[in-house]
Amino acid sequence: NCSWGSFGGGQYGQDIVDYATINKGRLVVAASGNSNNEAPFFPASYDGVLSVTGTNNTDTKWVNSSYGAFVDISAPGEAVYSTIFDNTYSFSSGTSFASPIVAAAAALVWSANPGLQPLQVAEQLRATADDIYAVPGNASYVNKLGKGRLNMLRALTETPKSVRMQDILIVDGNDNAFSGNDTLRITGLLLNYLQPLTNLSVTITCNSPDVTILN
Repeated sequence: NCSWGSFGGGQYGQDIVDYATINKGRLVVAASGNSNNEAPFFPASYDGVLSVTGTNNTDTKWVNSSYGAFVDISAPGEAVYSTIFDNTYSFSSGTSFASPIVAAAAALVWSANPGLQPLQVAEQLRATADDIYAVPGNASYVNKLGKGRLNMLRALTETPKSVRMQDILIVDGNDNAFSGNDTLRITGLLLNYLQPLTNLSVTITCNSPDVTILN
């Protein structure tokens, strides 16, 4: 668990995450940050890291939680009862408190399913999270709080299917300096993390009225 971080990542940090994940078989879980914006925060934004943002007891984004496409999952991050200095306990808030909750959940899932690889454990948590985007307070953060709020029971009892796209490449067949009226070709690798599946279909959509999907 990494309840720390800063803005601005680099290849050295990504190499460390890759070494921990691939070479050592460990899952890196990290806090998304407490800046109330969607600027990428590191190590949470590195590939292979399970990025955690914070929610309150109504499943609404905690007021200072960072958010964005780099976030994988949400967990309680407001008024969390935990240890502090001088051998005492108190209530504290922040994604630094949400992240270890998810790390502990990952440990339980891994203990129950010791054959899983690190990123499969992360995907099990993501795929069984509860959708919180219908909560009124989250209307401005759709698809920016991860797959939802951690659900420990579902993570331990369900067998979800999950396919994610990675290694995305976008080219224009010319100079790759994208401009108006360019036709772009998108390719990528689809990775099945969990249960076997068949008849997979993929649909591309875009929220921008300036983009037309041709095929």
